[in-house]
Amino acid sequence: MERLSPLLTALALAVLTLLPAGQGTAQTAASTDIAGQLAPTGTLRVAVLMLSYFANEDGRELRGWSPELGIELARRIGVPHELVRIHNPADMIEAFRAGKVDVAFIGVTKDRAAAFDFGPVVIGLRTTFLVPAASTIKSIPEVDQAGVRIVVPARSAQGEHLEKIITKAVLIRVPVETPQPAVDMLMAGQADVFSHVVPMLVTARARLPGSRILPGSYYNVPIAIGYPKGRPAAVAEFCRAFVADVKASGFVQKAIDRMGSAADGVVVQTP
Repeated sequence: MERLSPLLTALALAVLTLLPAGQGTAQTAASTDIAGQLAPTGTLRVAVLMLSYFANEDGRELRGWSPELGIELARRIGVPHELVRIHNPADMIEAFRAGKVDVAFIGVTKDRAAAFDFGPVVIGLRTTFLVPAASTIKSIPEVDQAGVRIVVPARSAQGEHLEKIITKAVLIRVPVETPQPAVDMLMAGQADVFSHVVPMLVTARARLPGSRILPGSYYNVPIAIGYPKGRPAAVAEFCRAFVADVKASGFVQKAIDRMGSAADGVVVQTP
């Protein structure tokens, strides 16, 4: 009998793992193999970025699309889960390098891709600009003009994208953890616009009376599943199948909807 290629074998394992429970020994073997690769300690340690549009505290529990996806992933590979809170996106890299986490859902950037591998994109975060009340800028294309100073989070996916598309305006990078430095610069006249994902701009707008969020989105920040480097092809195929299924089944959209207004600007990313 002709043997399956390694790629088809990996895909078969991934698909079998996603089938409903009770489908026989082949599925059990596939699940065990993936679990051993994704959760070597026996528990899937899910890094959860503690931003309001990823997750929020509900007593001692974490709620939001990010922890929900992590919990579902653990369920499908048949292991318990541990939600590891990450308060600064920059700390995600160190968490992977130190072997403290097994999987995450976070924006794709060059420095993160150097520290851990990314699977398919799950979610997109709409990105635009906030302008103060006195600004004459009314649309996204008007931002890129000589003399305009754009405040953008340092080491962010949107910052990397702006570097590629901005030709006339100037980028000013600030810490990513809070919008307050950008708001302070706008109030002091040290910057003209603030670039961030929509949920963060909504927070910033509340701190800057009369400010406006420009309509539309110049970039949907890709949020993908990340896992440690060096995993075999079967893990990549499993992650691909998992992401495709949770999007197609509506699981991701329902998780976003449960967050209400906290998830404004968070969308299921289509190919």
